[in-house]
Amino acid sequence: MTGSALRVAFAGLAHSHPYTDAANVRALGAEVVGVHDADAVVADDFAARFGGAAVDSVGALAALQPDFVIATPRPDETVPFLEVLGGGGAPVFVNKVIAATAAQLDEVDRALAASSVPVGTSSVLRFAPALASLAGEIAVDDVLALRVHAQHDNAAFQLPGRSWQDDPQRGGGTAVTVGVHAWEMVDVLLPGADVVSRSGWTRTSGGSATASEDAAGVDGLLRVPGAHREVPVQVLVTGAPGADAYAVDVVMAAGIRSVSLGVDDGADGEGVNATLGFLGLIRALLDAAAQRATAAPWSEARGVVANTVRAAEIARGVS
Repeated sequence: MTGSALRVAFAGLAHSHPYTDAANVRALGAEVVGVHDADAVVADDFAARFGGAAVDSVGALAALQPDFVIATPRPDETVPFLEVLGGGGAPVFVNKVIAATAAQLDEVDRALAASSVPVGTSSVLRFAPALASLAGEIAVDDVLALRVHAQHDNAAFQLPGRSWQDDPQRGGGTAVTVGVHAWEMVDVLLPGADVVSRSGWTRTSGGSATASEDAAGVDGLLRVPGAHREVPVQVLVTGAPGADAYAVDVVMAAGIRSVSLGVDDGADGEGVNATLGFLGLIRALLDAAAQRATAAPWSEARGVVANTVRAAEIARGVS
C-alpha cells in the first residue's frame, strides 16, 4: 500500500486495461474520482464499479482536478484527448498503443510539443519484476544478441467495438498491438536502442478473420547508446490462439539468460497482475504523480513507439 490519497481520473475505456488499472489504483490506496468514455453506458458501469463520477467530456474530467489521469483512448480520440489534458494540471499516462502508424506518431508529437504537463506511455511489461531483475544483471556491452517473442491471441481485437485494434491504419493490427510488448522488453534490457538495419515478414493463416496478420517477424541490428557495437535482434510477434506469453533470450559471452512471462506465471489473477507488471505500473504511476510527474515519460517512451511502428512497416514491406 502506498498510503496515498491521490485522486485518479480515467479518460477513455477503449480496451480492458483501465479496469485492471482502476482495481490496482484502489488497492494501492488512491481514489478513482471520475471517468469519461464516448459510450456513456460503459462509463456509468465503470463508475458504479470503481467509484467517481461519469462525465460527458474530457474537459469535464479535467475540471474534477485529479492528481493524475490514465488515458485509454481509441485512435481518433488520442490527439483530442491529449490536447485537452495537456493544458491541465495533472500528469497523464496513456495505455498502449498511443500511436499505431508513422502519421499518428507525428500527430502525437505535435500535440505533446504543446503540452504543459508530463505525459508518458508504455507496455505494462516494463514493470514486470522478472524483466526488471534481468535488466539489472546485464551490461550493454556483454550482450551479443537478443531474441524476443510476444504472443497475444488476436481474436480479442476482432470483437465488436474493438475491431479498430486489428486495423493496421487505425489501431496497428497484430504487428503493433502485440508488437509494442516486444519492443518494450527490448528497451528495458537495452535502453534507448534504435533498430537501424532490418528485414521482415508477415503471415496470415488460411481462413483467418484478421484484417492485419497472425504473425510478423523482424531481424535487425540495434544501435544502443553507450555500446561499442550494434546488437543483432530477432523479434517474433504472434496473434495465434492460446494464452498470452512474452519471452526474451539474451545471448552473452557467459551464456544465455532468459525470461518468460505469461498467464500461467501466477496461480490466479493476482499472480498475473504482479508478474506481468500491471500492479507495478500503477505503483510507479502513483509514486511519480506524488511528484507531479509520470512513469515512462515521452522523452524515453517515444523510442519504443517509433521502433514498434517502424518494425511493423518493415514486416509489412512498407518503404
